[in-house]
Amino acid sequence: MSQTAVALARCIHCLSETDSPELDHVFPKSWYPDTTPKTVQRWTAPSCPKCNRAFGQLEHDLFLRMIFCVDSKSDAAAGLAAKALRTMGLDAEGLSDEEKRRREATLKKIRSELVRTEELEDKPGKIPGLGPPEGVESPRSILIPYAGLSLMAEKIVRGCEYRINNRFVEPPYTVCTFIANAEVVFPEAMVTGVKSIDFGPGCQIKRIFAAETPKVVRYWITIWGALRFSVLIDLHEELEKAKHLYKRPEGIEPPDKPTMRIRPYLREYKD
Repeated sequence: MSQTAVALARCIHCLSETDSPELDHVFPKSWYPDTTPKTVQRWTAPSCPKCNRAFGQLEHDLFLRMIFCVDSKSDAAAGLAAKALRTMGLDAEGLSDEEKRRREATLKKIRSELVRTEELEDKPGKIPGLGPPEGVESPRSILIPYAGLSLMAEKIVRGCEYRINNRFVEPPYTVCTFIANAEVVFPEAMVTGVKSIDFGPGCQIKRIFAAETPKVVRYWITIWGALRFSVLIDLHEELEKAKHLYKRPEGIEPPDKPTMRIRPYLREYKD
């Protein structure tokens, strides 16, 4: 019996080797707005099937909860609210009975998670960049787990590092994410150390690095012109020393009702 060698590939997420690599979109494929030029790069990176499925579900869950919390009329989010409505069976035609039931179940789940905004008054956890425009009131809110946002920001950064430097972020280096309150402005002296990554109006990224420490990197990510992340890649011990300088947002305990949950596999991966 002859033997055939199987080429193994590494997963950018869990770092394990797999003989069945899949291509994972660095910026989720379904998150690109209709205004994205056809010429825009849509990077992919190698993922094991398990991570690809888990992140695919996370992208879907976050999308349905976040997209109605940004300006749907902006170029950065054009067409995405309509796509989400169709995913929940609204304004969708030509569906089979089975597909209708599946989409109706999704709509029912999202509706079950809505919370009266007045119940959240004076409570911590509001995510900068998400929510109705200033001066506009919304009677309902939805809870989004910070862990899910953190995992998505890390996923994007791991994919960018792979595409730019063929790098797998692994010990002793680690990734730490934060939600930023405002867009960053870079002094002219720093411009030579900043690389712009353009995924179209839906996702703009700045990668900051220094020649003397090329593996220590900082990313600024803006999604849909609203949600902003600051992501650090550094030695684990250095991030531990500096963690008091970075404040993660406070949150609230999930109420006694359905809320979005992070799949156990992704929690284990994050830990």
